Amino acid sequence: MAPTKRKYRTIYIVTAALMVALVGGYALAAGTVVNTGPNQQSTVTTVSINGFLYGTLSSDQLVIITGGMNGAATAGTATPLAVGLQGTTSALTTCTVAPCTAANFRAIAVSTITPAPGDYGEQIVLSITQPPTATGSQGFDLSITVTTSTTSVVYEGFLATGTTTVAAGETISVFLFADLGTTVAPTINSVAIVFNSCSTAGACP
Repeated sequence: MAPTKRKYRTIYIVTAALMVALVGGYALAAGTVVNTGPNQQSTVTTVSINGFLYGTLSSDQLVIITGGMNGAATAGTATPLAVGLQGTTSALTTCTVAPCTAANFRAIAVSTITPAPGDYGEQIVLSITQPPTATGSQGFDLSITVTTSTTSVVYEGFLATGTTTVAAGETISVFLFADLGTTVAPTINSVAIVFNSCSTAGACP
């Protein structure tokens, strides 16, 4: 029986090691290089300008775009033919009791890509602070640049925080899906995200 016991023990150890690799591979800290699974070893950079205090990057991951991801509402509406980032925001749901329900959005393609299920894409998870009611909703835009071994893809979004009656504020997770325009698994070299406060809760800049 000894060989059989050793066999089961080996299977258990290998399975446990794989689970640790999967669980540990999702989150990326800004400025670090972490293997996040097949074909992705990314340097992630986040920049907040104009004193933006309401959003940070939680994680990013290479995914295959599903019908649900592709069918998610767009992250705001870009102003046609605008010079620079300009558009109207999509408001996040107000949250009064934690945990807040996560929000799903499809990032707006700036590159000439027609998003479609089955393409590879980036799932970008943001942690957004819902400020107290007295502070009011805060509009913000973001620019996302994903650089692969063969090309760069640019996306943007226009969002506005909800508010909460909790004095210290609440946090909501926002999932953004950015189609990379290919059905061949790309190698992700870097992801850059820039946050910027908007002039009002409903419109940017």
